Amino acid sequence: MSAPDPSAFWRSMPPEVRTGLLAASCGQRRLGGLARQALSRPESARLGLDLALAAWEEAPLDGAAAGFVLDLDARIPFLAPHLRALAGSVRRAWGQPPAGDPLAALAGRGLVLDLLKGLRGRLRAEPGNLLWRRNLLELAFSLGRLDAAEEALHAPWPPGLDQLSARCAADLAFLRGDHARAAGLYRPALALRASRVRLGRCLLAQGLREEALAQWRKVLAQAPWRASLALALHDVREGLDLPGEPPPGRTAVCLYTCNKAPEADRALASAADSLPDGACLLALDNGGTDETPGVFRAWAERLGERMEAVRLPVNVGAPAARNWLAALSAARGFEFTAYLDDDARLPADWAGHMGRAVRAYPDAGVWGCKVCDRDFLPRVQNADHHLEESPDPEGGFASPCADDPDFGQFDSLRPCVSVTGCFHLLRTELLREQGGFDIRFSPTQYDDLDHDLRLAARGLPPVYNGHLRVAHAGLSGRSPTRAYQGLSRGNLLKLKAKHPPEAREALRREDADRALADLEAKLARLALGNRLTD
Repeated sequence: MSAPDPSAFWRSMPPEVRTGLLAASCGQRRLGGLARQALSRPESARLGLDLALAAWEEAPLDGAAAGFVLDLDARIPFLAPHLRALAGSVRRAWGQPPAGDPLAALAGRGLVLDLLKGLRGRLRAEPGNLLWRRNLLELAFSLGRLDAAEEALHAPWPPGLDQLSARCAADLAFLRGDHARAAGLYRPALALRASRVRLGRCLLAQGLREEALAQWRKVLAQAPWRASLALALHDVREGLDLPGEPPPGRTAVCLYTCNKAPEADRALASAADSLPDGACLLALDNGGTDETPGVFRAWAERLGERMEAVRLPVNVGAPAARNWLAALSAARGFEFTAYLDDDARLPADWAGHMGRAVRAYPDAGVWGCKVCDRDFLPRVQNADHHLEESPDPEGGFASPCADDPDFGQFDSLRPCVSVTGCFHLLRTELLREQGGFDIRFSPTQYDDLDHDLRLAARGLPPVYNGHLRVAHAGLSGRSPTRAYQGLSRGNLLKLKAKHPPEAREALRREDADRALADLEAKLARLALGNRLTD
């Protein structure tokens, strides 16, 4: 497909498809759902066909997705002959699980390690059935079990799938950080556009910026609906993916903790090693009983006037701890306040990336980052959050980053409705004017999201910088406790009561309009840049 007028192309889409693609134009499940929405309307059927093809290209071992594309092609021929043949090979090698398959019960109960073991056994028994290979690879990537992924690659492959074998091997090399090897493996699979997108990422990681942009332009020429890729292309072209100067003003980095002395020590170390000039650390022991006071004293001795610590006799909860830190006399005189979780690790260049975001979007209410699991960095815990239409009156909070490993699909700088509170930066004056964080979300969960929604409602939307990656412990694939789940559900109910459906709908519309305007402005800059360099 091609779109001579990008603005007209985007505005001609069905609103729900446009909003979905603006939030994230990647991921098999997401693209498959958007394809069905587009196909339901005659005026967007052509777009729907391409979205269906892209959904299969995202996960090309999936025989169901290949079959869906082939069924569409039988009614409205649109596939190139080589893709039709490849999809046919996938469908023929795709088998169905037996009735009453016990592996389905394991998946339903969340017994992922047992499921991993079962899938390995099935693949050994039936290597010709792509169902087991595809499911094993997907689960292995989500768990960070690259040994299991390696086993899936080395099992005998059905005939006619050399391109897909290379593609899966390239994905594994990418996730291991071997971008040079991955680039070579992606090249035999460039008939699939997702392979070309990832090849561009590999070239970028090797410093081959112009070569990366050339690969992405080829994809966008065929699929101009790839908003996530267009945003990435813009940022790399403009140098926004690289760290710049720190934020224009002094920053107070705040951390609160309770009975996690070793974690807090490592978090403080990452912050202390990367503090820009004029910045300080403010730390709060939130009613703990462990060795945290000694950790704080040690860091205060090393940093001197650049650190201040406070100890509370009881745990006042996360929102109150944030507010307490912001109210300290030591926090006065700082233009910016950053909050860092006690189980997070800052990269050395965080201030340069935050400075880029502040200068690109100076009127934002808060600036955030991409948060990844520190035990397996390709597992994205949080990216930019958007509100989407939902049949559930209490739904609408979208988090598409949980669907796939990190192949760079969330590396962009743009406005949204919320960024994660794991590490975020706020203007100190605005933080105080806003009234801080709502203690009704104590002890924790959703106070940061509530704060972001309140800012967005005032026309001060959060801005996400996916070029800044912060490592975070989180649950790291472990199942949350029942108490944690109950707390989370309770605070989510509070959040939805505080921001009722009509308010969320207004925010959703504003976010969609803002995302479209932001993309259109960047597409215009890219078009101007292309004309100037032609």
